[in-house]
Amino acid sequence: MKQRIREWCYAGFPLLGVLFYLAYLQRSAIDMVYSDYIRLINSYLPDVWNPEKFFVPDLLTRIPVNYLERGLNVELFGYSVTFDRIIGVLGFGLSALVIGMYARRQRIGLGWYASAMAVMFSLNKWEMLYNGTGWAHFLAFACFFFHYYLLDRVYEVRNGKRTVQGERVSSRKWRRQLVWLAVLPALITIGTAGPYCAIYTMTLVLAYLFIEIRNQVILHQGIRKVRRELEKTGERPGAIGVIDSRTCELGRKQVILLLAAAIWPLLLYLWSNSQAVYEYSGAVDTPLFTAFFQEPKFFIKFFLKSFASTVFGVELISRRMTNVPDMAWYLLGAFVLASYGLAVWMNFYYRISERTIFPLMLLAGGGMNHLLILVSRYIFMPNDNYGMSSRYALQYQLGVLGILLTFGLVFRRKKSGEEAERTEGKNAPAEKKSGKAVYLAAFLVTAVFLCGNLVTTAEEFSFGVHRKNYNLETREMLLNFEQATDEELEARLEYHKPGCREALEILKEHHWNIFRESGTPQ
Repeated sequence: MKQRIREWCYAGFPLLGVLFYLAYLQRSAIDMVYSDYIRLINSYLPDVWNPEKFFVPDLLTRIPVNYLERGLNVELFGYSVTFDRIIGVLGFGLSALVIGMYARRQRIGLGWYASAMAVMFSLNKWEMLYNGTGWAHFLAFACFFFHYYLLDRVYEVRNGKRTVQGERVSSRKWRRQLVWLAVLPALITIGTAGPYCAIYTMTLVLAYLFIEIRNQVILHQGIRKVRRELEKTGERPGAIGVIDSRTCELGRKQVILLLAAAIWPLLLYLWSNSQAVYEYSGAVDTPLFTAFFQEPKFFIKFFLKSFASTVFGVELISRRMTNVPDMAWYLLGAFVLASYGLAVWMNFYYRISERTIFPLMLLAGGGMNHLLILVSRYIFMPNDNYGMSSRYALQYQLGVLGILLTFGLVFRRKKSGEEAERTEGKNAPAEKKSGKAVYLAAFLVTAVFLCGNLVTTAEEFSFGVHRKNYNLETREMLLNFEQATDEELEARLEYHKPGCREALEILKEHHWNIFRESGTPQ
């Protein structure tokens, strides 16, 4: 009975998270376009199925799956923002479900898994949830997680016969998994990833390089050991072949092919991106290295604050913590950065990386996302709070999940007594006296993440009522937009560019969104 409850929890926690997110949207949002929707309406509506608007040079930057979803939304739901938000939440639920599959497979304790889910379903990413145009990003991350999970399963296999969990793996299943590893980068990068494909691809590249380097190191160590034994017996060593159960079944040729399969879609995306034109309001045009040498402190502050935002959301800070000095956020960011280092160290020190690399892939993705936001958004200097925006919480979250899953794996290893199984005649690393300090550090880090994210979630959930009331007022004004000025429309729609009136005219003419005859605020 206890085991059955555990099995249900691995799938039940993601379901509870999805229901919580839907409850938040019900509490705080109505079915009303705003912000990026204005640009999309003017760009693609009313002839949403027009192929000329699909086959454009920068197609991949616009995320092709959006075209299909947008057409269905218009035809079936009269261009509903609520529909976009719901499928975004469901996409995020798929991400959580993959984490649940991994936790179940690795037998991670429910306490650690519940902590990961609480942080994962934090409302620190409320802006991504609220703005339905980002639904495809949630789907993209679900695809990323699934690919990482599949690669991790392949990493476990030795000689195509068994996994570290003792499951039988047929040659047919092995080949099928390799085919999926080769095909998924193209499907994900071209279809759904959009601007997030760079970190996704780099994570795969690092994972494949790690596998190849680790295999070669292990095999060379085995060869040297065999040579030494032969020399002791006086035999002349010739060609030596070594099979070591610690290596991954992926050979060098397979790694090279999988690397190529991961990289070519990114190159295609970069070409498509070179055809796009971006406009940023309030940005500086100073080159990266010039800006760094002019204001190095800004980059350090921006970087540390971005890490701090994984604990406390920026809206919570701006509304409730205005009296807290910036130094506190720099120190908190340094604490989170140190937590990354602790998790990476634990993966190698406790030999977690010998049987799973999923947490390392998440840590690499999270860390690179912090760097990417820094080098792409420094243009908004001197605003060092920009990297704390809730729109980036989804990207930063990868690293936090990697930290918590690492802790869960280490504690499962401790509990199951795997230290003794790996001693090989020596004291296992986990048995050293420093172990207690490491465990306490893991509990402290988890407590900080949990407390910060729970407070952020509670505050945002409470504030949701004010968002809904404001939107209800906005809706009444938009229904009579002819009497409003352009400045009033831009302020209410949070779109400070021309085109607000034109977008509303399109919606009214076709009875879409707030102008649907049967539409009522939700």
